[in-house]
Amino acid sequence: MSVGVVIVTHGATGDSLIEMAEFLLGESMAEIRFVPFRQSGDNITTIDEVSSAMAAANTGEGVLVLTDLMGASPSNLVVEQLEAHDGVLVTGLNLAMLMSVWNYRKQPLGLLARKAVESGRRSVKIFKQ
Repeated sequence: MSVGVVIVTHGATGDSLIEMAEFLLGESMAEIRFVPFRQSGDNITTIDEVSSAMAAANTGEGVLVLTDLMGASPSNLVVEQLEAHDGVLVTGLNLAMLMSVWNYRKQPLGLLARKAVESGRRSVKIFKQ
C-alpha cells in the first residue's frame, strides 16, 4: 500500500504537471487524484469535490495533498478536510516535488510530506550570468 496523493490547483495547472511528470518518468500516475479549482463560471469547485478526492485516494495510509499556493482558496478548502481524511497538506507544488512524491509514495505520510518539501526547495535556484 502507499499514501494517497491528491492535487488541488488553480485551473489545469496540476493536470499539466501530472502530464509532464508522466512523460519524464515514463509511467502513468493514474493513482493521483486531481481537482481543478475554479471560482467562477458553471463549474465552481466545492468542498465536497475535495473531500471525495481525498476519500477516494486514502487506502488507509493517509493522504498527501499538494496545492499550488499557500493561503489561496484551493489550500483553504483542503485545510478544512485534513483531519477527516488523515491528510497532510504541502503547498508550493512544482514538478520536482511531484516527481519526488511519486517516487517515494510508499513511505509513511510524514516522511513523504518532508520529502515533498525538501524536493521542492532543492529545485528552486537562482542563476545569474
